[in-house]
Amino acid sequence: MSGNKPQKLGLVLSSLIDKWGMRERMETAKVIETWATLAGPQINGVTDAVWLKDKRLFVRIISSAWRQELYMRRKEWLQRLNEELEGGTVEEIIFR
Repeated sequence: MSGNKPQKLGLVLSSLIDKWGMRERMETAKVIETWATLAGPQINGVTDAVWLKDKRLFVRIISSAWRQELYMRRKEWLQRLNEELEGGTVEEIIFR
């Protein structure tokens, strides 16, 4: 029998996630999923790609009219996104 003390499963998983470098990818997936939910089908229909880099969410929009509309309301989108994520995960949204 090993002399190791039992550990809580949550602590073990958290440690493994950090060790394997998966935490950032999991956070990125959560941000992108949350954006898709908030944006809804109409905006997702004109979105070509979404990615996160250095706390900036990049959203490629295929319609210049939609891009302008979203750009004008970017602070509102940012606030809603961070409220849903329960923190300041995203510092800026960039519409391209």
